[in-house]
Amino acid sequence: MVAGFGLLPVGVGVGAGLAVLLLGYDVAQADTVVSLPDGQQAFTTATGVQIDLSRTGESAVVSPSLAYNGLSRTASMSGTVYATVAGATGGTLVSGYLIGCQVDLSGGVTVGGDVYVAPGSVSPEVGPRSNLVPGGVAQVKFDTKQIDPRAGAVGFEYHDRGVQVDGCAGYAQARAFTTLTVTK
Repeated sequence: MVAGFGLLPVGVGVGAGLAVLLLGYDVAQADTVVSLPDGQQAFTTATGVQIDLSRTGESAVVSPSLAYNGLSRTASMSGTVYATVAGATGGTLVSGYLIGCQVDLSGGVTVGGDVYVAPGSVSPEVGPRSNLVPGGVAQVKFDTKQIDPRAGAVGFEYHDRGVQVDGCAGYAQARAFTTLTVTK
């Protein structure tokens, strides 16, 4: 059974709220923090597995482009994804964001990297960077977790995970998604 969290009415509102901020963000402005509404869905699969899926504490920090150009969009995402799966013998939880761009001026999809500097250390981290085709949507996965049948639950938190879209003219949107696949 596959549950698509982005199909909930709450998920539609979450994506639309962030889209407005990404639309015409001026590079000279400061960061904008957006708290997004929680979402929850409970149901029983055809095979009798009871599922309770939620996304809570979700927020986005929309930032000006570090390259100081109007064709880049940058946001840092935080939130918690959690599911209880009473009666499942296995399965997978996948979560991230769908990112769309109205007009692509870059040509393709790439994966970029970030470097974090702390006193005494420099640590590279590969992060998502999407260059989209016109009218295209890219999927950026934040995490994939296997269900522990003994625990009857699976989840993860993400804090300040960066998403960047380059070469995007016009409207841009990010929408959270969560997919839960269970076996019995």
